[in-house]
This record gives sequence, C-alpha cells and structure tokens, in this order.
Amino acid sequence: MSAAVTASATRIDAVDGLRAIAMSMVIAQHCGLLPFGWTGVWLFFVISGYVITRGFLVDDTVAGGRVADRGARWRAFMAQRAVRIVPVYLLYLALNLPGLLAAGGVARLGDLPWLLSFMHNWHMLFGFWPGTSDWGPFGHLWTLSVEQQFYLLFPLLALWVAPRLQVGVTLALIACGPLVRWAWVALLQAGGADDPGWLAFAVYAASVCHFDAFLIGSLIARLEPRLQAEPRHARTLWIVALAVAAGYALVMVALHHAGGARGIEALRNVYSGILFGAHREVFAYIAVDLVAAAALVHALLRRRGSALLAWAPLAWVGRVSYGGYLFHALLLWMAGQMIGGAVKDLPLGPRLLAFAAVWLATVAVASASFRWFEQPIARRWRQGRATAPGVHGLGTALPARAPR
Repeated sequence: MSAAVTASATRIDAVDGLRAIAMSMVIAQHCGLLPFGWTGVWLFFVISGYVITRGFLVDDTVAGGRVADRGARWRAFMAQRAVRIVPVYLLYLALNLPGLLAAGGVARLGDLPWLLSFMHNWHMLFGFWPGTSDWGPFGHLWTLSVEQQFYLLFPLLALWVAPRLQVGVTLALIACGPLVRWAWVALLQAGGADDPGWLAFAVYAASVCHFDAFLIGSLIARLEPRLQAEPRHARTLWIVALAVAAGYALVMVALHHAGGARGIEALRNVYSGILFGAHREVFAYIAVDLVAAAALVHALLRRRGSALLAWAPLAWVGRVSYGGYLFHALLLWMAGQMIGGAVKDLPLGPRLLAFAAVWLATVAVASASFRWFEQPIARRWRQGRATAPGVHGLGTALPARAPR
C-alpha cells in the first residue's frame, strides 16, 4: 500500500489529459457544438474525488499509522483546497466587475455574497435575496459551490471513519446516490414544484445529488493498489459503464418512441436537454459517473490509448484546466460582444472558428494565470507551511503542483 500511495502522489499526465478533455467538452457545449458537453463537469467531479482522497492516503502513509489530530488535518485540508481554488476564483470575479457594473449597475452585484460563500448553486435554484442577476459569465460557477460543499463534508468520511470501513461506507454512500436524487425530486414536488425544466435544474445543481460522483473517484483512489495489481478490471469497468449507458439510452428512446417521437426527436432528453421525467434524473447521472470512472481508471492504469492523453501539450491544458474552466465563460461573453450575438447562434462554420478562438484564448489566459498568479501563491503557502511548527503530515504531502 505504501509504495502504491507514494507513487500516486506524483502527477499522472494521462489524468491531466482527461481534465483537458473535460474542459474542452464544456466549452464546446457553451458554443453550441456538443449538447452532452455538460458531462465534462461530472468527469471533473470524479477526478476531484480521486485527487483529494489520494492526498489523505499520502498523509496516512507519512504519519506511519499514527493517529494525528483530526481537527488539524481537516484545517490543513481546507487550507490547501482554499489556496488552490480561491485566489484565481476571486481574480475571476474581479475581472467580471467592470462588465457587470456597465450592464446593470450596482443592482447586478446581488450574486456576489452567494458566490463568495460558495452557495451560488442554491441561490440559482431558489433566488435568495436580492435575486439572481443572470450574468452569463457567472452561470457556470455553481459547480464550484458543489465542489466546496463536498469538501466540507468529505473529511467526515476520510478522518472519522475507521480505515477498515472506508471502502464499505463509500460504496454504501455511492449506492444511496440515486435514492437521494429520487427523494430530492419527491420533496420538491411535494412542495408544489411542477415545472419540468426547473426540476431538472434542481437536480442538476443540487450538491447533495452529485456527491456520489466524487465518492466514485474516492473509491478508485482507495482501490488503486488492487486495480494496479489486476489491470483487467479496467476492461470490466468499461463493459459495465457502457452497458449501463447504452441500457439507459435504449430505455429512454423506447419511451420516447412509444410517446410518438421519431428520428432525432427520440434522442432528445436522453443525455442532453431536460433530464427529467420517467425518472431519468435518477438514472442518467449513474451512467455518466460510471463512464467517467472507467475513463479515469483507464488513464491510471495506462491502458491502450492513454499515451495520447499523456501527450505533453494536452497534459498542460489539463494542468491549467481549473483556470480554463473559470475564464472560458468570460471570454465567450467577450466574443459574443464582438460579434453582436451569442456564439452558439452562429452558422456551423463560424461557430467552429469561434470555438477554436475561444479555446485558444482560454488556454492562453489560464496558462498565464497558472504560471504568474496561482503557482506563486501556492509556492508561498507551501513555504509557510514548511516552516510552521507541528504541521508535517497534515496535508503537506500533496504534490508540489496540486491538481484540482
């Protein structure tokens, strides 16, 4: 276990390549090119669960089995996450302020308290005071709220559940994921909600409905030594994931066909559109999570084709993908201002060119931010941790360039 965990503390270029693909999928969807590009966010979720669990496992190895102060480890974990996530997040919010004020004055700033407290997903759902501003470049930030809310709760599992029970408890919580989505919809409907579009988004943006995605990544980290010892499981996982994804799609298409839909119409709302009705909001995310898990395991075990994911330019894009995910929405909005309309409304040819331009600009801006803003801050924080007394083994064993 120790050698495997120590090895996993190094960066894995193929996993960074997966991040690059996830970021590109999201940008493509926002350009109107990939209706199921939203699944890239769930790939990010699974990878995040893997990364943070790997960090806890490395810390356990460094501690040599000794019981450390759980409170100190929780604080160290939250500090490390904050250093990675918050500075560039605040930079992104600040860069939006000129356009936000020009578009609607001070009234447009109502989202900021919810963005700063990482409660934006609930604000978008329920329109807490003073109401949402519908500022386009903020629309994707609900995913950061989902992540931070998971990070607050995850240490309860990582630090307070006995090591011998970790895998079993994680599996049980993953199995509860579909039930949580079903119960959430039932609760909202009991409260009078009946709009399918809103209910679909209520599942999409509710953090509790997607903790199972992070936990699947966490489970992969805990089982990684076994997976490395028996790499054939990567193929098995692909078979299961694709079978579940295809089975779900066939059932939905059959239901649409029975309802009179034909041709392309029968494919709507399967993996894109309004993921609600016929309990698809319960099952669609299972298929997405399993495919993301299969892709992650494939990369970790360096299976066939993973060398392409590890290609240095692609791995670099993945390394800066957190900033890329943040900045792309503002750059896309700026592109829309220049062309006098939304990029997704352009004809296909110009839309492809706009996507390429936005993608390249996103990578350039994210790379500059990573080199000259994010890394210097992280370096100074690590140096401060290294010189502080009594902090070794409490979140300091993470990779020098900690991934998102």
